[in-house]
Amino acid sequence: MRIRMDRVDDHVVVCHVSGELDAYTAPDLRDALDEALEEGDAWIIVDLEELTYLDSTGLGILVGTAKKCRQLQGDLAVACARKNLLRIFEISGTQEILNVVPDLETARARLAEIAEARSRNAGDQEGT
Repeated sequence: MRIRMDRVDDHVVVCHVSGELDAYTAPDLRDALDEALEEGDAWIIVDLEELTYLDSTGLGILVGTAKKCRQLQGDLAVACARKNLLRIFEISGTQEILNVVPDLETARARLAEIAEARSRNAGDQEGT
């Protein structure tokens, strides 16, 4: 498995993952994502375009990271169009939890929507 982190802008980092994500390689992904969170990057896109295999351990890392992002007032989106991986998200019921979308552009838009909705809600709560 290979992992590459790219900063998109001041708020979003993209984690590109390729190869196989399983019990053996999942700790490397967890470490990379935890490092991004420790550096203050709470808005993360995980790009699975070049990932060929995902097991329950890898899925657990993604769900755990999404929860951590939300605790830090951010969120996580997964860019994935591979049918074999989409089936795993569907069966596990994690499509919505992980904001699974088909590509990076849609993932960026999804995170922007979430940030805007939270900002609106915060403004609405201040007015009450």
